[in-house]
Amino acid sequence: MIRRGDDWSLEYNDGVVVGRFGAEMPLSAFEQEAFPAFEEILTRHRDDIVATADRVKLENAIGDDVLEIWEAAARESSQLPNYERAALVADGILKHGLKRQLRVPDAEIETFEDLDRAIHWARTGEQ
Repeated sequence: MIRRGDDWSLEYNDGVVVGRFGAEMPLSAFEQEAFPAFEEILTRHRDDIVATADRVKLENAIGDDVLEIWEAAARESSQLPNYERAALVADGILKHGLKRQLRVPDAEIETFEDLDRAIHWARTGEQ
């Protein structure tokens, strides 16, 4: 299952929800498009999702409204029965800001330089 918008995509693949958020993605798309798509994927694959892996490349600074949506997505993930891990791929301070917003009880959160490694870790828990 995959959902796409202008320079973003969300895909469920073998236990992992993989998000790709590109530099040209309008920040308004987080709330208006990506979050509803995320909720749809969570609803459809609720019992099978073990992790999320997100690559975030944004040129504009992320405002509080986008960080609130990111935190809401983390809360939704924490309600899944088998959710264990969140992997993030982003540059510099963005990586740390997003990781700080992911407050998911009983889940590991790691940052990576490469999306393929992030997906592998998210799926298996192995570096």
